[in-house]
Amino acid sequence: MNVTRKWRRWLAVGCTHANHIDRKAWEEVLRFKDRWKPEQTIHLGDFLDTAGWRAGARNSPDDPDKSISFSDDYLVGMGHLKELAPNVVLLGNHEARLWSLLRSSSAVVAYAAEQGTQAIEQAVKKMKARLLPYDIEDGLFLLGGTVFLHGFQCSEAAVRDTVESLGRPVVMAHLHRPEITRGRVLGSPVGICIGTLANIPSMGYARHRRATYRWGHGFAYGEYCQDACVAWLATPVKGEWRFQL
Repeated sequence: MNVTRKWRRWLAVGCTHANHIDRKAWEEVLRFKDRWKPEQTIHLGDFLDTAGWRAGARNSPDDPDKSISFSDDYLVGMGHLKELAPNVVLLGNHEARLWSLLRSSSAVVAYAAEQGTQAIEQAVKKMKARLLPYDIEDGLFLLGGTVFLHGFQCSEAAVRDTVESLGRPVVMAHLHRPEITRGRVLGSPVGICIGTLANIPSMGYARHRRATYRWGHGFAYGEYCQDACVAWLATPVKGEWRFQL
C-alpha cells in the first residue's frame, strides 16, 4: 500500500534571553523564517532573562550584581516573541523562576510573581500561541515523533541522556551549545541542542567557566509529517550564516 506523506515545515529557536539577545543573529533568524515559511514555529524557552528575580539581585547601577528591572526584561523578551510570532512557546528555567516564587514565604514576592506569570500567560494567549510549562512531562511538545523541550540537565552528556530518557529524537535548548548526538537505545534516535541566540560576551555570569567556550549561536529547522520529522541544525561559520534552500 502506498502511503502519501504531507510534509510541513517547522522552525525552533531558544535561549534568546531578552536584553542579552544578539541582534545580528536574531535578524538572521527572522529573515530565514520569512523565506522558510514554517507552519510550526517554536520558542524553546528562556525568552526572558529574569535576572532581577535572582536571590541577591540589586537595582543599584554601582552594584556588581546589577540587573535590569523585570518590567524592562519583560517588554524586551515579549517583544522578541511578537517578532517571531510562534505557534508554541515553552517556558524555560529562567521563566520558571517566577512560577517557583508563587510559593514564596514573602507575600510581596508571591504577589509580584503572580502578576508576572499572569502577564506572560495573557501575552502568549493574545499571540494565539500554546504555552507549555517547565515540566519534565507536561513541558514536552511532540511533532512527527520528535520531542521539543527546553531541557532539564546541564551535564556534558545532557543531550544524549535526554534522548535516552525519552527514547525519541529530541530538539532542545538550555545548554547554549550547538550539538548533535545519538542515544544509546534501539533505533539510535538523534538529539539536537540548538545553542543560543544571546550575545555570549554579555552573559557575564559565565565568563569564568571553561564550558562557555562551547557556547554558540544556532537554531533548528526541518520538516514533519504525521509520523516522522527531519531536523537540521543551523550555525554560523566565522559569523556568516549560510542556508541551503
